[in-house]
Amino acid sequence: MQFEQSVIDNLVASPAEALNVELKTWIEPAQPAGVEKIVKATFALRNRNGGYMLIGFDDKTLAPDTANRPSDVRAIFNLDDIQAIISRYSQEPFEIAVAFGSRDGKEYPVIVVPPGVKTPVAATRDLQDGGRTRIRVGAVYFRTLASNGVPSSSEARPADWRDILEICFDNREADIGRFLRRHLAGRDLPGLLASLAQYGTSLPPPVPTLSQRSTTLLDDGEKLFSNAIGARQLSVEEQQLVDSGSWSVALVIEPPHAAAKPDQTFINTIASSNPNYTGWPVWHDTQGASNALNRPKVTGGCLEALIFSIVTGWSAHLDYWRLNPKGEFYLHRVLQDDGVPDKVQPRTALDPVITILRVTEAIAVGISYAKALGWEPDKTTLAFAFRWRGLAGRQLTRWADPFDTIMGGTAHDDQVTAQVELPLDTPLSALAPAVEKAVADLFVSFGGATVPSATIEHWVQRLIERRLN
Repeated sequence: MQFEQSVIDNLVASPAEALNVELKTWIEPAQPAGVEKIVKATFALRNRNGGYMLIGFDDKTLAPDTANRPSDVRAIFNLDDIQAIISRYSQEPFEIAVAFGSRDGKEYPVIVVPPGVKTPVAATRDLQDGGRTRIRVGAVYFRTLASNGVPSSSEARPADWRDILEICFDNREADIGRFLRRHLAGRDLPGLLASLAQYGTSLPPPVPTLSQRSTTLLDDGEKLFSNAIGARQLSVEEQQLVDSGSWSVALVIEPPHAAAKPDQTFINTIASSNPNYTGWPVWHDTQGASNALNRPKVTGGCLEALIFSIVTGWSAHLDYWRLNPKGEFYLHRVLQDDGVPDKVQPRTALDPVITILRVTEAIAVGISYAKALGWEPDKTTLAFAFRWRGLAGRQLTRWADPFDTIMGGTAHDDQVTAQVELPLDTPLSALAPAVEKAVADLFVSFGGATVPSATIEHWVQRLIERRLN
């Protein structure tokens, strides 16, 4: 099973509990208590459509458990033994991986649970320990959010089964109803109203469409980003990132949660429900950042963060995000193509695969946030607007993998904006058409370049299934 090492490294460097991430202090896999924790955590993550179990960390303090560290971590947490435990208790065997990340010179194991669950995973046998039943035959474990937005693993409750079944169905082919909703979304309502007006029909001014609202949110977000930059004293390196190329995304959720506030439950839910598809995910949570300037704050009824990360040997990052709990989310980010000068000269290239992956991730994380925050999947529409800046003079080229032949011409327009709408109940396995629509005009601006639908589908699935390496 494949996994992305950069995700493992980031999780170990900055551990945090989430719906797709569970932390445990050191355990002994050969003992009943250890078997219980491995089975419950991995089954819960599998039913949540995959994730990571980090071992050796306190889930309350997020600090490494140094007191109980075993002498030979790799021997105790070897793949064959962990896989055997899971297969022994699961009625639906699934493959896992055991990865290792380093922190302060010490290795920590991470059990990687893949996505793709199509039927809920349940325990096939009891685990008795003296007079205690640690695992109950027939139990279905699930990662869910408590009332305060804090994630936990437990037996599925009646309220969890809708999410479990939705995840399973999403990993199967979409039904005809979802197909129709996906392709009928975003019809030209203003154009229809204008046509009717030609025949003398008296109509009120049209209400802005979701796509128009998402573009307006992009414009407003750019102004807020400029204000945040103006309020911070920047180093030379940070100013260089500000001057680099960028991409941004705005998400508008309809209908809005008019009474929602950026309270602690909202903050916990946002932190917990990001699927962490990449090592530096979109809307990256920095509550635990060592630099206080990078931590989010509540301002103007929203949660906001301006993040700079410049570390030798790593990709440089500049993120500004603002989350309105009513249903408007914005992110501004420096192009990855300009953050790795040891691999590609800044402002010269745009990697199409990285672009596809980031658009996919933004849509998938937006879906995860909306569901976790309580929007009803069959009654909710998401409108995304994407904008890329600083394009003029770049070439469309696969610099991150020189053996990949995706290439295009040179861009002359400096900015491209695109919009896409989709229902909240769109399965993750069906995101490729939306991603293709979002990137089509961008790629065409590079001398008429196009990327085949099959290629986009390939990379969308690899991200969703966490198979980027």
